[in-house]
Amino acid sequence: MYALSVMFAIDPAHADDFKEAALRHAANTKTNETGCLGFDVFVSETDPTRFYFHEIYANKAAVEEIHNKATYPAEFGQKTRDWITSREKFSWNSAE
Repeated sequence: MYALSVMFAIDPAHADDFKEAALRHAANTKTNETGCLGFDVFVSETDPTRFYFHEIYANKAAVEEIHNKATYPAEFGQKTRDWITSREKFSWNSAE
C-alpha cells in the first residue's frame, strides 16, 4: 500500500469553503478511483483553519496513473490555491 498525508493551513475567511471543497474532492477520489482504498479529511480540534488529508492507495501507481490524471484533483487545486497559507505533504510506503 501507499499513503499520502497532507496538512494544510487555510485563510480563516475560507475555512468553510475549503472544508466543502475538500470533502467533495475526497468523495470524488473514493468513488471514481479503483486504486483508492481510503481518503479522509480531518479538521483540527483546536484550530478550524488546520486540515489533514489521510489518503490510502493500493500502490504508488494508483496515485501517479489514476489520481494525478483525473480532472478533479487539478480542479480542487485551482479552486483552493489562494485559500491555502501553507501545505506540507508526506508520502509513505507500507511497512508490510
